[in-house]
Amino acid sequence: MRTSSSSSTHHDASTLRDYLHVVRRRKWVILVAALLVPLAAVLFSLQQKPVYQASADVLLSHQNLASSLAGTPDQNTGIAPDRVAETQAKVARVSEIARRVVTRLHLSRTPQAFLKESSVSPATNADILTFTVKSGDAGLAPRMAVEYARQYTRYRRQLDTAPTESARRSVQARIDQLHAEHRATGALYANLVERELQLKTMEALQTSNAYVVQTPTKAEQVAPRPKRNGILGLVLGLALGIALAFARETLDTRVRSAEEIAERLGLPLLARIPAPSRELRAQNRLAMLAEPNGSASEAFRVLRTNFEFAAVDRRVRTVIVTSAVEQEGKTTTAANFAVALARSDRQVALVDLDLRRPSIDKFFDLRACPGLTHVVLRRAALEDALFPVPLTMPSLGANGNGGGWNGVAGQNGDGKLYVLGSGPIPPDPGEFVGTESLSGLLDELRERVDITVIDAPPLLHVGDALALSARADGLILVTKLETVRRQMLGEVRRLLEPMPTLKLGFVVTGAQLEDGYGYGYGYGYGYYSSRRSAQVEESLA
Repeated sequence: MRTSSSSSTHHDASTLRDYLHVVRRRKWVILVAALLVPLAAVLFSLQQKPVYQASADVLLSHQNLASSLAGTPDQNTGIAPDRVAETQAKVARVSEIARRVVTRLHLSRTPQAFLKESSVSPATNADILTFTVKSGDAGLAPRMAVEYARQYTRYRRQLDTAPTESARRSVQARIDQLHAEHRATGALYANLVERELQLKTMEALQTSNAYVVQTPTKAEQVAPRPKRNGILGLVLGLALGIALAFARETLDTRVRSAEEIAERLGLPLLARIPAPSRELRAQNRLAMLAEPNGSASEAFRVLRTNFEFAAVDRRVRTVIVTSAVEQEGKTTTAANFAVALARSDRQVALVDLDLRRPSIDKFFDLRACPGLTHVVLRRAALEDALFPVPLTMPSLGANGNGGGWNGVAGQNGDGKLYVLGSGPIPPDPGEFVGTESLSGLLDELRERVDITVIDAPPLLHVGDALALSARADGLILVTKLETVRRQMLGEVRRLLEPMPTLKLGFVVTGAQLEDGYGYGYGYGYGYYSSRRSAQVEESLA
């Protein structure tokens, strides 16, 4: 067997096909999230109050006519235009401008609240500032945007003219002082008058640094947007659904494919067995006896053939059929497997050694026969305890599906099936399966029949199967998809490794749960059965 580390490493290498299988298995989780999230987004949008938005644009001018007139260097020369725009956008967010807008429009909100409802952003690769305002009033939003832009231009003009105005007032004060002293003559007075005139001219030219170039005509509704929110909710719902699906898949330790079981156990797959039909379960009937031409019976014939290949180099006379835990279908598999072996011209004994929960008797009427414990305690002879099971059906059913030898009506063979029930349950089954008396009984069966099929207890609950493995030639493990867990398989592998018996392989029950199951199963059987029936009826006529 391969090491567990190598098998787990190989199995963990996920492919795109594995991801698609996860999506298909968890499709309901994804669909529910994809429906609920956009529905919640739309309902939430419909509950919101309308919000309207309007914008105004302001052009930033880099011309400084005052500096040109005065012959002084422009301080903005060499500064990157995008830096200037970012700076002016910050200036536009001062509280003073917001206060002026609120006062001018008589708004019932504070300047801080107005700033939260508005924004200023510089345009990319353009000397434009965009003033955006949101409001619940469609008519008020454009007015607020225009007034915000205008108050910025006025505030900007005050900032730009403040140094010039301050200098002009200083010169004017000096001139007034000369008038008061009766010294309004001379070179000093003439120089001051000329300087005052120049400062007035510079102050007038400073008004061209910012212009409102575009005003909104109407506001645009920006919220709520049910359609947009629904589309975003759909995308978010799909992403959330897929994330939940993979999270649930990661937390789910159930095994979903025969390939994964083979990797984790290091054993070959012998057969995929579908779950018995509801009718068979209700009547406690075996597929190999009730529906010998069905696809389920063909699965057991595949098991028989693969068993023969697995045991080709060794003479396997005693086979243990066990599982990891209960409810995996080991008893049903063991019984159908025994019928399939008997129908291949073998003498077969089916022994119920699951003394914890014996179940073989539900398929066969063993009430009149003593059981295994009777024979071991020498209260009955083995010949009296072996219950013969008829394998042939002499007549053809009305629908052409009547049973026959090996599933074909009208044929007979030399195979026989005997069933040995458990009998009364001993007080300590674990000690009982290790007794020499039971070993002698199994040896006697070995001499009487070709193959003994033992229905043993699950491996992970009790040690009965481990004790019986020393008295058997081969072991078949039954696993059920979505019942067995990855941790169970690791523990089962640890228990199987030291067993002296030949590990023939494993069987997967509930195979219809596996992705891709069903391709080729049952191919042609209905056609073959009906054609065979027609041939028989034609020959009888």
